[in-house]
Amino acid sequence: MSQSNGFSTPNASGHLLHGEGEHERQADLLSQVAFADAGSAPKAAEVIWSFIRSYDQHRKEMPLDQWLTQEFNKYPHLWENNAEVEGVARTLIDSITRTNQHKESLQQHLDKGKSTANWLAKELEQDAQVNPDLNLGEYAEQVQDMLASANVSLVQTLTPDIRDTTVSTSVAIGGTTVATEKQPTIWDENSRLAIAKDINNQALLNAALNASYHGARILGQRTWNWMSGHENAPASVALQEFFDSSLKSTQHIGAQIAVSGGVVVAAKSGWLSFFRDMPAEMIATTTYTGLERAKALYKLGQGDILADTAINAIEQTTMVAARSLAQAVEQKGTQLGTQWGAALGSVFGPGGTAFGGFVGGIAGRLAGKAVGTLIEKGGRKIVEVASKVVRKVTETIKEVSSAVVGALKSAVSSIFG
Repeated sequence: MSQSNGFSTPNASGHLLHGEGEHERQADLLSQVAFADAGSAPKAAEVIWSFIRSYDQHRKEMPLDQWLTQEFNKYPHLWENNAEVEGVARTLIDSITRTNQHKESLQQHLDKGKSTANWLAKELEQDAQVNPDLNLGEYAEQVQDMLASANVSLVQTLTPDIRDTTVSTSVAIGGTTVATEKQPTIWDENSRLAIAKDINNQALLNAALNASYHGARILGQRTWNWMSGHENAPASVALQEFFDSSLKSTQHIGAQIAVSGGVVVAAKSGWLSFFRDMPAEMIATTTYTGLERAKALYKLGQGDILADTAINAIEQTTMVAARSLAQAVEQKGTQLGTQWGAALGSVFGPGGTAFGGFVGGIAGRLAGKAVGTLIEKGGRKIVEVASKVVRKVTETIKEVSSAVVGALKSAVSSIFG
């Protein structure tokens, strides 16, 4: 087994080899992806905690936008002017709100017995109704690339011998080779559901790959050590309510925005290397997915749901987050044809996974020691089922979009700049 990069690697039968030493090294590498240096994680945890504490104190007496702007203004050295402060605050609120609206829309669709693929197809077509010039085939291809590029990157991270490949022609996962060459996507009445289903398969694969990361779980555990000074602090009421609400709930936007506000300050302070030069929309989405993943693990650890239900919940989180980011790009009028899908895929790749574990660890600890313990328990319980899902889904995916793996900063800048 190769140990050159510290990641668990497949054995001859295609299964991942496990070992706590490997997992610890994986967590070390994920930490390097997420943080600027060894001292950055405690600083980031502290500032996120300060945002949550302030939100708990003021959430019933101040409008959300007013509170968030006031909190940002405590760090005047980070902003060029008041317009930037207000702009970032509005972007976070809009992004988190939009993503929760998509979550509610998907849930209503599922409650009627309809499929996620059917929901996505209709959602993309709604964007085309608003913008008649939108090429639905190109648009759907970019959404697919968003998730496919993330999956390729995740697999490369798990499989060291292809980790240096930037444009893959094939990827071996669990003994199955998945071709990456792709023909232009044509969206019509006959193809729409098949395209949407393939995107949904990418979301399911992404959810299972994320759930398979022992290193992200360990990174969440380490958060407790970084926050040791707050062991006796009162638990956050807002975060307790978030974790105790149902998986279908979209009623805790304020808590999600509070956490993302702290993340923005930590990023602008230079502590989070993953978010360097990343626009607020992507920070909001990464934070949202990290919190929702942690909530699914909490429910699993508590015994409220089974592991496959937790993975499905993470899959749905991935779908609504990707759909929300795509809509944000489309509404900004970005020229489709550039690889914005691959650029935004970093939210769902190794960096997003690493940071998701960190955010989940912080949120769980701040919601109370019992919550954090159950998130960690859920993380252990989900791994075996997640590995089975990875093998099963790769058998159904016909192709993984060819895309440059990693964050394409120039494309991100043109989208959100």
